[in-house]
Amino acid sequence: MINKIQSSSSAGYTNEVNRLESKGEVARPKAYQIDNTSAQVSLSGDAQALQRVFQAVKDTPDIRVDVVEAVRDKLNTGTYQVNVETLAERLLPLL
Repeated sequence: MINKIQSSSSAGYTNEVNRLESKGEVARPKAYQIDNTSAQVSLSGDAQALQRVFQAVKDTPDIRVDVVEAVRDKLNTGTYQVNVETLAERLLPLL
């Protein structure tokens, strides 16, 4: 399929350029050269805020141990009570 899109002559040209570059006979223009000494990226204020939000979510535990322990204690002592009206109101939209 790629041969139908890209003729073999252009592939040959690319190979020839790569061969000449490796021998140092052809040099890429300076605009194409990459300086590996340093790179700098700056993020917009919105991107920085979003990054802080992602980090906060990442740092937040998946389970709130304090809430789980409180409910577990109430269940074990038999003092856990369910407000059936609130439960019904929250279940109605799911029907």
